[in-house]
Amino acid sequence: MDWRKGKDFGASPEEEVTRAEEAPLYNQLPEDKKQYALFMDGSCCIMGKQRRWKAAVWSPTRQVTETAEGEGESSQFAEVKAIQLALDIAS
Repeated sequence: MDWRKGKDFGASPEEEVTRAEEAPLYNQLPEDKKQYALFMDGSCCIMGKQRRWKAAVWSPTRQVTETAEGEGESSQFAEVKAIQLALDIAS
């Protein structure tokens, strides 16, 4: 990989982000923005000796729910799977 040198990865002080801005609550969004809201989550649990994961996405305006589940992956995998499901709904 071609990583930038130094602790700041080459970012100038003006570009440095110290804190991410939180999004507004869903019920505080303007009506024209609510159509783009998607709620998603992914998780994993151990049942016996096997890991099981599940991912879910919900669109309140489109009334669409998508889920996926499987075995042998991590919670991080489930979170990324939820993002993939959200992108499928959004497209």
